[in-house]
Amino acid sequence: MGRQLQLNFTPLLVHGDAIQLQTLPFKDSQQLRELRDQYRTQFAVTRRADQIVALPLAPDATPIGKEKHVSAVEHASLIRPLLEQRLVSLLSANRRPVARYNPITTVGRTLPTGFLDADEHVHLQSRVLISIRSLKLQGSDLLGLLWDIEIQKTCATSLAVLSEQGVRLDGLVVERETPVEDARMLPQRRLVGRVGGIADGKARLSERFMNIEELLPLDELYLEASPENIRHLLQHFTRNASGRAQGKIDEIVFENSRGRARMEHIARISDWVRGIGAIELQKGLSVSIDSLINEKDSATFPRFAEASTPTYVFDAGTLKSETRAAVGLTKFGPYSRHVFTPTRPNVCVVCDRARRGQFELFLRKFRDGLTVDGKSLPFGRGFLGIYGLQDITLTFVEADSFTADAYHAAASKAVRMGAEGTPWHLALVQTERDSRQLPPQRNPYLVAKAAFLSNQIPTQFIAFETFAMAPSNLAYTLSNLALAVYAKLGGIPWLIKSDKGIAHEVVIGLGSAAIGESRFLKKERIVGITSVFRGDGGYLLSNLSNAVPMAKYGEALTDSLQATLQRVRSEMNWIKGDSVRVIVHAFKPMRNTEIESVKAALKEFSEFDLQFAFLHVKQDHPYLLFDDDSVGTKGRGEKTPIRGLYAEVGDNETLLTLTGPQQLKRPTDGLPKPLLLTLHRDSTFTDIIYLTKQVYWFSNHSWRSFLPAAMPVTIYYSDLVAGLLGRLDRLGSRWSPSVMLGKIGTTRWFL
Repeated sequence: MGRQLQLNFTPLLVHGDAIQLQTLPFKDSQQLRELRDQYRTQFAVTRRADQIVALPLAPDATPIGKEKHVSAVEHASLIRPLLEQRLVSLLSANRRPVARYNPITTVGRTLPTGFLDADEHVHLQSRVLISIRSLKLQGSDLLGLLWDIEIQKTCATSLAVLSEQGVRLDGLVVERETPVEDARMLPQRRLVGRVGGIADGKARLSERFMNIEELLPLDELYLEASPENIRHLLQHFTRNASGRAQGKIDEIVFENSRGRARMEHIARISDWVRGIGAIELQKGLSVSIDSLINEKDSATFPRFAEASTPTYVFDAGTLKSETRAAVGLTKFGPYSRHVFTPTRPNVCVVCDRARRGQFELFLRKFRDGLTVDGKSLPFGRGFLGIYGLQDITLTFVEADSFTADAYHAAASKAVRMGAEGTPWHLALVQTERDSRQLPPQRNPYLVAKAAFLSNQIPTQFIAFETFAMAPSNLAYTLSNLALAVYAKLGGIPWLIKSDKGIAHEVVIGLGSAAIGESRFLKKERIVGITSVFRGDGGYLLSNLSNAVPMAKYGEALTDSLQATLQRVRSEMNWIKGDSVRVIVHAFKPMRNTEIESVKAALKEFSEFDLQFAFLHVKQDHPYLLFDDDSVGTKGRGEKTPIRGLYAEVGDNETLLTLTGPQQLKRPTDGLPKPLLLTLHRDSTFTDIIYLTKQVYWFSNHSWRSFLPAAMPVTIYYSDLVAGLLGRLDRLGSRWSPSVMLGKIGTTRWFL
């Protein structure tokens, strides 16, 4: 099957040789903001190192700094702030109001649902997003525009109007609309709080941000366009048809987020802007917009290659290997099959008393396997057969109901039983899918998990909704469940075969989660740290730190790195002069101070030939990649490129696709974004293609599911650790973080 890749990028053709500018010393960010506000119509103001650069937008602009001319070729980055201002003016003048900068976001037409009463209050608006970027094209950088389209839901009428229409507003989250000084921009809406009551034309906020007044006029407030608020408005204005109205909204959003629709929208809007003609930036300097680039134009398109599938290893000698993990596991058994213990795990089962019968049937299939009409499905041999265990003991402890208190009581009883008799190796906890949305203190699974973890017992949840799955689907769910259970019991299902090009390699992953009880209190970002090292022919999970607050993660990173290197040096018998490579995968760009602290931590390993790389793994960016020849699979992923494509798109930057048509779960999933990988300039190991392939391999290394992940396990595992420990920390007296200092903290408890 062929492919025809296309990026959402239109090159810019620059006409003119020189850029006029004025410079003045940079003092602080406040000075920069004030200059931008004061001279918005006269200058595009930006910063370069220790200078502020003011780029005149009009020939008669009042001088505010030292005047000079520079080469447009050598200082192409200065075209960006000029073009940004010109585009905002151009779009605004053509009745395309601008909502925000970076990316420049314009508001298009409102899309009707056909439910007239609802359409008056709930708007679906098409928005065009334009980012100005440089793209690396086979050795040269090319300035251009990246385009995207989105459908924005907006609650269009104020609380004053909704109140007159009889809408109940208590308990709903609201925004306040405030005008902006720039006449080209739309008013901004900011989240302010939750309505506690209405009186005398004002809303009293029961929850609010600290600097927000308690009483605010109704005509300044609008409902946040959250799913809950949209649903509330539809129920009020469409009554019994609210389900059909919601379905129509979902249909419109999907129809405009599909690969084909986005590609067509992008082509249409970029053609429209290009048709306006050359955009004058300054006297004697202008740009015109070229066509969208695609793979046919090989001279102006990044060279995308396909990453090779990793090899899964099932023995220390790497002789038993497969390119498909599930096939290798069935054929050879798990990597640790000869040394794994316990071979007869003692497992506690906590469930709602009303669900016990169904849970027993489910666990019998889990233990012994699943067949239909005598035919073996992918899980035909069951947990015992696939993973080579002799038996599994399942002891039920019933909860009186599916509540936090009942589950805490059942888990506490189970812990006592284990202490007085045979210790538990694992706890299986029956949950309900919707309980994930409950606050931590009311979440039955979370309080049970805390009780077991506090006694060094890993847990695995099982939602009762899976009990009624069709056998063909249930087989895959059971396969993933067995994989995670084996890993939580301490087993190693497989390793990924590693290259022998360097003696030793350690990869540290940083993931994070934002934790907070209320949206109106500052959320704390919790950072998790995962270490992976290479040894015995494969990549091994080495260490998991406690999740720590953002303010302390730099210190935790250096401590974790030192501990991992010390441990690996001892286990792998490093010799003086050995080559050692340290790679950091981070969810955010690493600051220079953080990198210096890592370098300081590595000084005690100066006896080795040490290299390091700092890689930012980014999901939120403006790049889109299409495959015009892709028809998708089973109604999913039309125009979506396959998984594993990568290319350089900038200095030390690559794009990598980790979600292809086969990885999309629903037909309504839109076009997935590739990952953007950025290598920090202070890295001493700079092979960005090697690092990109490694990220791809690590996305195939999850022991939570046989399906490939949308992130490398270095980040994915760290996110799971941070999210779970952050939520557990909200349980108050039912949880102590010191629990993770025990043995449980070094296991795969988070899977």
